[in-house]
Amino acid sequence: MKKYRFLGSPAWIGWFLLACAAAVVCLYLAQWQMSRNDHLVAENAKITGNYDAPAYRESEGLPLFEHYDDARTWHPVELRGTYMPEDTVLIRNRPHDGRVGYDVLVPLRTNDGTVVAVDRGWIPTDNSANGMPSEVPAPPAGTVTVTARLKPSEGIVDRGAPEGQAASIDLPALTDRWGEQLATGGYGELLSEDPAAASTPQAGERPEVAYGPHLSYSMQWYAFAVLVFVAYAYSARQHVKNEEWDRAYAAEVERRLARYYDAEGNYIGDMDESLVIRQLQMADDMPAHLKSLYRPKRTRASSAPSNEDEEDALLDALEAQHRS
Repeated sequence: MKKYRFLGSPAWIGWFLLACAAAVVCLYLAQWQMSRNDHLVAENAKITGNYDAPAYRESEGLPLFEHYDDARTWHPVELRGTYMPEDTVLIRNRPHDGRVGYDVLVPLRTNDGTVVAVDRGWIPTDNSANGMPSEVPAPPAGTVTVTARLKPSEGIVDRGAPEGQAASIDLPALTDRWGEQLATGGYGELLSEDPAAASTPQAGERPEVAYGPHLSYSMQWYAFAVLVFVAYAYSARQHVKNEEWDRAYAAEVERRLARYYDAEGNYIGDMDESLVIRQLQMADDMPAHLKSLYRPKRTRASSAPSNEDEEDALLDALEAQHRS
């Protein structure tokens, strides 16, 4: 293991610490992608388990609008009460089938006095310049049985809205309009009304069950965390190989110099000394990626070239240099 002592040098310690830092970043990104995947899995489970489930009775479902349970999102709830159409609020900038329009939010006063916000559906903007809807379908009058799917209150959006409109379904903000009886935990997305209205806004689209690429991205980041250390180990191994090649190259140069110079540095060769000097200078001055071609090839002991083969090769190289 002596040949790996260089790993204790400041430079290689720095490279190792850099590899550790890169691995930590990769692990963080892997966990982040995994958390996004877990969130999608949970959301998909709500859709598949709740969307088409039998509706809760009012006694069971009504409290969920005030004390919202996220695990019940999309679950239908049956309510009885009376719409308050004079307090209708249009929720701006709602896309549907590639168009922009409004969600029609109408308060429903239930039989026990609790007010529940019901999103009756989507209406398009008018073609006029002001972008307002041409008509807002009215809800049925009198006592009505409403089946709506549970959805949580939306957050505050930093955008203004004209009178009678809102930028988001922020239920706590709507208490100023609809009173303290408004349930502020969640609202209902209309599924059906009995009796039915003469005209109804377009129903919301069924949410898509999709998992996305987050799981595969997470696996890739975990793999990158491992590959960082694989690259570090590969670089260390290549460093050892390069040092071994350099030592072998230096030994080969010294061995060849010994053929032409004695211990005092006197030339003792039988050919023009300038050719020998030129050959050594060319090998010494060439780029590293070309110099490696002059390094001795590592071969098995059984196939090692003889001294005669090496001498013939050297003479061939000198003759080629002389002819050029």
